[in-house]
Amino acid sequence: MRLDIAVPDDGLAHDYCWNCRAERVARAAAGAWECAACGERHERVLRVDPGLAWWTGPDAEYWHATAGVFVRRADGRLLLFDRTLYPYAWTVPAGHVDAGEDPAAAASRELREETGLHVPASRLRPLEVADMPGDSCWRGADAHRWHAFVADVPAATPATVREEGRDARWLTPDEALSLPVTPPVRALLQRHPRLGA
Repeated sequence: MRLDIAVPDDGLAHDYCWNCRAERVARAAAGAWECAACGERHERVLRVDPGLAWWTGPDAEYWHATAGVFVRRADGRLLLFDRTLYPYAWTVPAGHVDAGEDPAAAASRELREETGLHVPASRLRPLEVADMPGDSCWRGADAHRWHAFVADVPAATPATVREEGRDARWLTPDEALSLPVTPPVRALLQRHPRLGA
């Protein structure tokens, strides 16, 4: 998605309607956004937030930075869960990087927020930094730069997820690829076939 609005330079976050771009949207039931100007309801909003690491490319494409963690048990199984917010698909613990935040610190924070698991940033192993066009989020970006990490955890670690997901499972990479996973998780699993080894 191209950033097709003039972004205010006031240091505040701004939410715009996915349809008409009016700044008159509010969170409605079940994670949707409703616009008071055009009356439409969407699963996404165009949020421009100086608190996040974001930029526009040469073609005005709106980009966000994301940090994700492939949590791996000693038996090679990976922790995935089914998202309950847009984008609705299976994924690993991941989220946006704050402005000025170290990606490993963001990955550790997101892991703790989404699953309750605490793995310090210093114990995360970098897997890959990859640009992922076509990776959509509820905040309006359709392109993300993924900072992917691996966290090795003991075999007895429970499969848990908090408010952003359901049905947390320990899966082999092949089992994960048989599910509707998010595009970046699919791409990273395909590029790193030994991730579960």
